[in-house]
Amino acid sequence: MVVNFSQQVYSYTQDTYGRPITVTPAASQPAGQPYVARGILDIEAMDVSALDGTIISETHVILDILEAEFAVLPLQGDLIDIPTAGGLPAEGQFEVINTEPNGGGETTLTLRHIVQAKP
Repeated sequence: MVVNFSQQVYSYTQDTYGRPITVTPAASQPAGQPYVARGILDIEAMDVSALDGTIISETHVILDILEAEFAVLPLQGDLIDIPTAGGLPAEGQFEVINTEPNGGGETTLTLRHIVQAKP
């Protein structure tokens, strides 16, 4: 039995957990305009031990997208804005630093938070 994960699994997951995003295609479509899409955001806390024994706290931010919903998939260097949605707070601006397709119709974007300098 063949399972179409994109239609039979990932689309339902996006319907349940996906939130709106705005993609600015700086690398994937340099002349393109920002567009609205959706993705499933996951922010994972990580503690990294340095050689001197100190602990450095960091986060790993990923966004899962359904490939069928994109004419051109985001690439490293594209910008993602995650606004307020459905009672969830805005997460801010991010840069795509890695893309990882899973071969079943979903791509995981690894994101780096863009911190705006205070005046």
